[in-house]
Amino acid sequence: MKFVTDFCKFNESQSFKETVKLIRDTDFYVDYEFTDLLGNRFLVQFKNMTRAGKLTKEYTFSYFVWDQDIENWSVSKEVSSNPFRIVRTVLGDVLNDFMKRKLWCLRIHFEGLSSERERDYISRRSKMYLRFLEQNPLTGWSWVNYGNKFILSKKLN
Repeated sequence: MKFVTDFCKFNESQSFKETVKLIRDTDFYVDYEFTDLLGNRFLVQFKNMTRAGKLTKEYTFSYFVWDQDIENWSVSKEVSSNPFRIVRTVLGDVLNDFMKRKLWCLRIHFEGLSSERERDYISRRSKMYLRFLEQNPLTGWSWVNYGNKFILSKKLN
């Protein structure tokens, strides 16, 4: 039981000093930023899946960490942080806010990218996404996953 309690404390710890900040909100891009207690900066970006330069009702989303070595955002940079809290922030707080802002959005695509060291077909990141989505269903949305790729679809009445 001690380990379960320790895990819960770790998972629920306050690892982010600030609340999530919306830094850009257009029909083409919606960006959010947050920082953890270790000073790591994270960016979550929703990008419209335009066709022939026109808006669609579909978005992709990715999240990045600031890489001080290259002085730019990176999807492959690994930092010490609480991965459970990051997933909860990205798929919980940020995704829910985005869905409220873009009520006309019908689909959201994302992928659980593998780290350079991973050899399994399904990445650790995808497994965490899957676990989070199973335990925290999104009201009014359904989802499917294809290995490392996920598609959220708005349920139409």
